[in-house]
Amino acid sequence: MTKRKTSGIFLIIIGIIIVLAGITFIYHDFKPELQLLMHLNSHNKAKLMVMMRSHGLPDMLLLVVLVAVLNSIPGLSNSVICLFAGICFGPWLGLTINWSGNILGNLVVYSLLSKLSLPAKWTHNKLLTELNHSAHKKLRLIISFMVPIIPSIIVNYACAQEKMNLKQFLPLVIIGMLPTSFLYAFGGDAIFRGNIKRLVVDVVLILAVVCCYRIIMRNNKNTAKD
Repeated sequence: MTKRKTSGIFLIIIGIIIVLAGITFIYHDFKPELQLLMHLNSHNKAKLMVMMRSHGLPDMLLLVVLVAVLNSIPGLSNSVICLFAGICFGPWLGLTINWSGNILGNLVVYSLLSKLSLPAKWTHNKLLTELNHSAHKKLRLIISFMVPIIPSIIVNYACAQEKMNLKQFLPLVIIGMLPTSFLYAFGGDAIFRGNIKRLVVDVVLILAVVCCYRIIMRNNKNTAKD
């Protein structure tokens, strides 16, 4: 048991090192753009967009890795990187980066769960209990993947307790990770363009997903009591 816990800590440390190295490379590659962004005005905005979106496949793949690793480490969030992907590559390529990274990160976590021992705060979590005892379980798991404030490791662990194989697990992740990947990518592009209207819509949609989740879980509790 101790050996398994040590392996988990070791993997988290490796993940943090990858994140720090990736952010360093990103900063190096985008340093001219970041400096121009600090002095942004209407005159150099068009120039900055051309510079930002001239980056190619290596930077895209690096962002995919960063999104995946940050998704897989408990307690960390990849929202800033997801927004950055939308800023740098536009809404559609940003969506591709975010979606691919989030799917990859969840697949990594799910594949490791059977090999690692989790702390009690994850395995005896209130949310995990609600997911395990809910009706329409697959639907609730999909919605749980959609909610940014829910740690993905809890949702993955709930899927693992159902003993899902890859064919059963993968569709839940693909569908569940699409909305937030979309909203962050389009939100990042909206920030870059100064499109306040679209940004407000993105924020409202994210809050709507969270509210819908809470309503569904509350209804599930009431049904269980009845």
